[in-house]
Amino acid sequence: MAKKKTASKRMVQRKKTISKRKIKSKAKVTVAKNKIFWKIERIIIILAAVVLVSFLSFAVLAIMEYINMNEYVEADVIKIIDTTVVLGNNCTAIIAQTSPERAASIQLGLDKKINVRPNTHDIFTDVLKNFNITLESVTMDRFEEDIYYATLHLKRGNEKLKLDSKPSDAVAIALRMESPVYIKKDLLKKHGQSICK
Repeated sequence: MAKKKTASKRMVQRKKTISKRKIKSKAKVTVAKNKIFWKIERIIIILAAVVLVSFLSFAVLAIMEYINMNEYVEADVIKIIDTTVVLGNNCTAIIAQTSPERAASIQLGLDKKINVRPNTHDIFTDVLKNFNITLESVTMDRFEEDIYYATLHLKRGNEKLKLDSKPSDAVAIALRMESPVYIKKDLLKKHGQSICK
């Protein structure tokens, strides 16, 4: 009988030990799960912060670009007269001389034609198109020391690039890419001439 009681006590003791181990094991699993959830929660918070910062950066850049573009007016007059480029808005235009080759290239762009062999502007346009680069716009920005300055605003995916250019080259490329040409309002006001009679 004493052996049965001892065996019974051992069984009870063993069950208690197993039960305690199970509880400890469950506690360890719960702690491990909590650590994993805490890490996941931290990663989600960090990712949300990165997305928010990226969005805010994009929004600030978009607002800055919008403000900057308010300083410009779209050219709705683009003409070539011999080697003279007429670039303007409504009745005011900047009138400047260019080389015969550039004047001919701008005229080809206006006429949407390509010569028998492509010229430099045609090749540049093909390179942009083949590499999925868009010409968002051309801006005519300033006049210094008797020279006009323009900028090509290029974009591929999220990447943007601004390239300095001669206005005549920029206009010739913009016509081929069917991109808008903008003139800085102050520049047009200061150097523009009346073209309406």
